[in-house]
Amino acid sequence: MIRRFRLLALLAVVVVSGCRSTAPSPQERERLAEQQRLLSLCTSNQQRLPGLLERFDAAQSRLASVRQATYTPSPGPKPLDPEEQRRLTIYDQQTEQDLYEQAVDAWRQQEADRRERWEQAQAAKEAAAAEAARAAADQEAKRKANRDKQKAKAEARKQKVA
Repeated sequence: MIRRFRLLALLAVVVVSGCRSTAPSPQERERLAEQQRLLSLCTSNQQRLPGLLERFDAAQSRLASVRQATYTPSPGPKPLDPEEQRRLTIYDQQTEQDLYEQAVDAWRQQEADRRERWEQAQAAKEAAAAEAARAAADQEAKRKANRDKQKAKAEARKQKVA
């Protein structure tokens, strides 16, 4: 008799547990689907991330190298040799001095023009390198904005279906 009650209780437990469904609830299915979507998104981002980081690092190093560049002036006219000046007459010394001063003035003007061209080219290089660095950084922001937009569309579709 005691065995029958035990057997009956065991049978009732088996029947009750067999009636329960092991299928996930709709909320659980949504949570699993969202988890799967996030996992696939993460996986795709992980594949692209090294390339993005490499481009960003290269752009940053180009910008740093452009910023570190310095202007090197061309050599000026050779100064007058004092020994040679002593051998010349006063008139010739004055003529040599005038020619030297004219050469120095011309060199200064040429050097000022050359430096201005270099600074303009340097500013253009720096702007291009900064834009490349900014573009590399913005690419990640754009990708994130697109992902958020897609997520919002998915949420809107979920709400339409529900």
